[in-house]
Amino acid sequence: MASRTRWLAVAAVGVAVLVALFVWRGCRDGQMEADAPQIFGAGSVPVVSPELAVSDALVRGTVHPDYTDWSCILECREPEGCHAEVQLTIAYLSQGSEVSIKLGGRLDAEMGETMRLGRVQRPPTGVDEVTNVTLEVTTTYRPGGPRPTPRI
Repeated sequence: MASRTRWLAVAAVGVAVLVALFVWRGCRDGQMEADAPQIFGAGSVPVVSPELAVSDALVRGTVHPDYTDWSCILECREPEGCHAEVQLTIAYLSQGSEVSIKLGGRLDAEMGETMRLGRVQRPPTGVDEVTNVTLEVTTTYRPGGPRPTPRI
């Protein structure tokens, strides 16, 4: 009888260890899912760009725990190419509120080439929907000529 009680005790401890491992693993996996980056995207967003001919925008991003990483891809549609300093404004909805972010940079592409503007945003902001993209040219320059001096 003592042998049977001993085996039952060993089996009970084994079951308790297995349950503890499953619970611990479930908590750990849940933590990993909560910390996983959230990816968002909007393809073919019309771009309001009166000064520079570009394609619709492909807006993508990733919301990390400490920041949101933005990326906007455009194609140059200017016959002479896209050679300009620009400011891109992306309007979007975040938790029902209208918000916008500005991405600035230098475009230097020939007609048909792909261009990318990107930026990190802190603090992180969730993105429900991209509603509007506007491109403003701040400075132009000649292809093959000297580039404008960066502003400090």
